[in-house]
Amino acid sequence: MLADSKALGDNGTTSNGAFSPDWIPAFKQAIDGLILIAGDSHLTVIEKLAEVKLVFSVGAHNAAIHEVTRIIGDTRPGNEKGHEHFGFLDGISQPAVQGVDTSPNPGQETVPQGTILLGRQGDVVTTRPSWALDGSFLAFRYLFQLVPEFDKFTKENPIPGLPAGQGSDLLGARLVGRWKSGAPVDLSPIKDDPTLGRESSRNNNFSYSFPDDSQTQDRCPFAAHTRKTNPRADLPAGATTPHRIIRRGLQFGPEVSAAEIAAQKTIYGRGLLFAAYQSSLAQGFQFIQKSKFSFSHENDFGSLINNRVGWANNTGFPINKPIAPGFDAIIGQAPDAGPRTLSGTNPNSQSTELALNADWVVPKGGEYFFSPSIPALKGTFAVSS
Repeated sequence: MLADSKALGDNGTTSNGAFSPDWIPAFKQAIDGLILIAGDSHLTVIEKLAEVKLVFSVGAHNAAIHEVTRIIGDTRPGNEKGHEHFGFLDGISQPAVQGVDTSPNPGQETVPQGTILLGRQGDVVTTRPSWALDGSFLAFRYLFQLVPEFDKFTKENPIPGLPAGQGSDLLGARLVGRWKSGAPVDLSPIKDDPTLGRESSRNNNFSYSFPDDSQTQDRCPFAAHTRKTNPRADLPAGATTPHRIIRRGLQFGPEVSAAEIAAQKTIYGRGLLFAAYQSSLAQGFQFIQKSKFSFSHENDFGSLINNRVGWANNTGFPINKPIAPGFDAIIGQAPDAGPRTLSGTNPNSQSTELALNADWVVPKGGEYFFSPSIPALKGTFAVSS
């Protein structure tokens, strides 16, 4: 991912033709593997980590691996559990995998196994090594979130005509595409509906297919984060399928402090450990994030406008809209840290562009990995005892 960081839009500097992203040093060196450990408490995780280190003799003269860095995640407290640090319920829209998820929720897209797993029907590569079967490519991102700055922006740019606080909440919801409860703005465009947000049978059952959705931003801006990264009916049936990913996010860092609230500025690092699984990085994570020129026109829906493909960083996506959508305000990145704008945040003035004064999600590292299946780990990669 280090070599891919400029194409992803990460900020950095170029010296003698070589680009260096503004990442922490640990992610600027070779990282050959990633071990993810989850548990019901920090103590459980520490115990499991000790077992793993013992297996690989970490720290000993005969160590099989050495630790490059360690990042500790945390579940957020109380009612914020399951919500990322900006406050929005996370992880709602996941694809169902055919033959695995047998009871998908209403509105949940079912994708072929090969969209996520190598060697299965739908995998874009037809020939894989036998040990790759049912493995998946993992894109890992170390993402910092500037929460006080995001909150300050929404307070200073409320949707006009609403009482104090409501206009700011509506702006945040229209930037994300969901209210903090998880309720989609396409179904609840004016005010939050926490009951809708909680109900998995309803909170993903929409497709930007109301009669006015395709050509107006009355209900949801074209560039809302959820719409940019999963455009649903904005593309022809089946067009999103190759680009679906299964993702998981774990929060890290402390809750926003009183000092940060008062200063409206981040003092302590916090954010999201982001993991995305797919059978093709180019069709999955990279496609969702990037904006790049393409002249292949091979099954490339984004090439219908200006030969440019990709979603979050592509200001012309979703395609075929009467107004340029602009950047994904949450993860969209402009080349060379340039200005970012998007249209449609104000439903009563949809052609007006809103200038985004900062990148509130800041990548500080990441890498691409291959995640083998359990049979491959046991039968191919494990050392015989």
